[in-house]
Amino acid sequence: MDNILSLPSDSDIKKVLKRDDKEVPGFAQVMAKMLTVCNDPNTSIEDVAKLVETDPGITAKVLGIVNSSFFSLRSKVSAISEAVLFLGIDEIKKICLGATFFQKMVKSGQENQFDRTFFWRHCLCVASLSQAIADEIGYSRPEDAYTAGLLHDFGKIVLDRSGRVNYADFCKKADTCTGPLVDAERDIIGIRHDDLGAYYGDRWGFPPKLCLAIQYHHRRFSHLDLCKEDMQFICIVCLADFLAWTQGMGSMDVISHLALQPEVEKNIRLDRINFEAVIQKMDEEIKNTAEFYEFKFPSSDQYRANLLKANLRLSSINSRCFAPREKEVHGEKRSVTTSITAPHSSLEPPKILSATLKAICQDFGFDRVYILRAASPLRRLQVTKCLKQDSFSDQLASYYISIDTADNGFLQCLRNKEPVVINGSLPGEKEVLERFSVSQMLVVPFFSHDKVIGLLGMDHAVSGKKIEPGLFSSIAVVANELGLALENASTYKKAKAASLHDALTGLLNRIAVDRLLKRSFLKAVNKNIALCIAMIDVDHFKKFNDMFGHQEGDNVLRLIANTLKKMSRPTDHVGRYGGEEFIVVLNDTVPAQAVVYAERIRKEIEHLGHLLSDRFPGLGLTVSIGISCFKSDIKNYDTLVSKADKALYKAKDAGRNRVVSA
Repeated sequence: MDNILSLPSDSDIKKVLKRDDKEVPGFAQVMAKMLTVCNDPNTSIEDVAKLVETDPGITAKVLGIVNSSFFSLRSKVSAISEAVLFLGIDEIKKICLGATFFQKMVKSGQENQFDRTFFWRHCLCVASLSQAIADEIGYSRPEDAYTAGLLHDFGKIVLDRSGRVNYADFCKKADTCTGPLVDAERDIIGIRHDDLGAYYGDRWGFPPKLCLAIQYHHRRFSHLDLCKEDMQFICIVCLADFLAWTQGMGSMDVISHLALQPEVEKNIRLDRINFEAVIQKMDEEIKNTAEFYEFKFPSSDQYRANLLKANLRLSSINSRCFAPREKEVHGEKRSVTTSITAPHSSLEPPKILSATLKAICQDFGFDRVYILRAASPLRRLQVTKCLKQDSFSDQLASYYISIDTADNGFLQCLRNKEPVVINGSLPGEKEVLERFSVSQMLVVPFFSHDKVIGLLGMDHAVSGKKIEPGLFSSIAVVANELGLALENASTYKKAKAASLHDALTGLLNRIAVDRLLKRSFLKAVNKNIALCIAMIDVDHFKKFNDMFGHQEGDNVLRLIANTLKKMSRPTDHVGRYGGEEFIVVLNDTVPAQAVVYAERIRKEIEHLGHLLSDRFPGLGLTVSIGISCFKSDIKNYDTLVSKADKALYKAKDAGRNRVVSA
């Protein structure tokens, strides 16, 4: 277990929680005992009844649920043992565990807590969805999936009860986060709720696979050495949590950044799940239990509004794909491995693909060449690019080929990683050939890191000639070179981005900022465009390192960087200029606007400092800011930087946490 879970250390926990961890959160014995009972195949009716009856509050809650209209029992029951006889031990286990969790963990909160109504509703939704999904895919123990769904987020309650950073205040800032909430938790609070939940789950003796589901429901886990069943178990909770958020049933009243791990698609056949039935089952269960947990299920209008908000947030995230590309910071070029048909002098994937398609047509005499890529998660191939010539139409664009419903050459090509001639001899091929208006086509896989990333398709749509088998080996070489070229392009892109960004904060580094600033300065000179610079320095930064360690000092720098990115415009250039000093190039900005921007930054970080006051006791997080603005007598951008730097140190000399304009 220790070599799979990556748990925080005891010292990490003490840094983020106020109380002695032995006191947190005060329900460990009841929860651990209930989980032990629920996972013991030899558990009897008397065992369950005895445990539940040790707590009158839990007993009342369980009996209230059992006697509800949802179960439609013929007569009222007054004892847990009677309830078990009517409903069965598995159903009672589920109800008891939910009631225990609610009574000992959710209900017993403190003032100023984050909204427990949203949290509890989310827990029940994910639990119900997890069990429904487990039933759909034939998982052996659906009731275990219910338990994992119920407890997957319990680290949030621990943070709310005992975190040094007030979790309610964190939640108020959550809607402005530019990334996943778990990353914001790590940056602001000092730990993620999934790590904290796994830590306590392991400490209290939760079943190993339950701890795994708690820790990995937001992160990748393909690297773990797990059996198929345990891998599926985590995937069930990941999918259920994702579905709950998409339905507006998140653990807090914000629209989170949604992402579903690739492991889910690899381990669960999504196309075989009846999602309508899964969602309907969740609706029915939550509606019928809502009154006992004292929350209201959303009306149909509220439900539609929740879906709209979720989709709007997803749209805003996905719309970044349409953002104009930034021009290259420098024109550096590198040679890459070339194809035997055409040299790939470009490092841009679209140009590499176009050059390859043209070369295949010219060198091998094909009338039409196209790219087929897998369209996830629907198990089908999509025509993503087709060589455009006057004799061809765009009718194939976005055409889908199924690789699931019937055996065909496309599936063989992907499985065997070898060229295949599609000639209609296998089921599922004739319809494709008719759509392409050919009797034959050749498909050849191309790779990246030994993984098939697409197929080259080619045919004689005009001439109607037969495909010559002797071409296979030559075209396979071309496909191999195409894969290498795309791989090199990806590597170059990553390396280039890394060379221009600070490794710790992800902001532009000093070299990149200087180059961009030089361009902005020339525009200001030649086109009379306003330009300002803001230099930002963390006050008392050395004390953060001295008092709390370099790791916390690095966390502070990341928090500042995230704030600057969040509050700056796309046209501004934000960078780390060295140590604890940051720079923002404010293009097309007049002095008054620069001062307003700087004050907003200063106040936002000051507010963040208040939020972190218990995490860094005795040391407030603030910044000082110096501003300089372009004037006609400034002859170079170095002078502009120098003026901002001098203004910055005037701000520090004036008492820190100030904004001074040169």
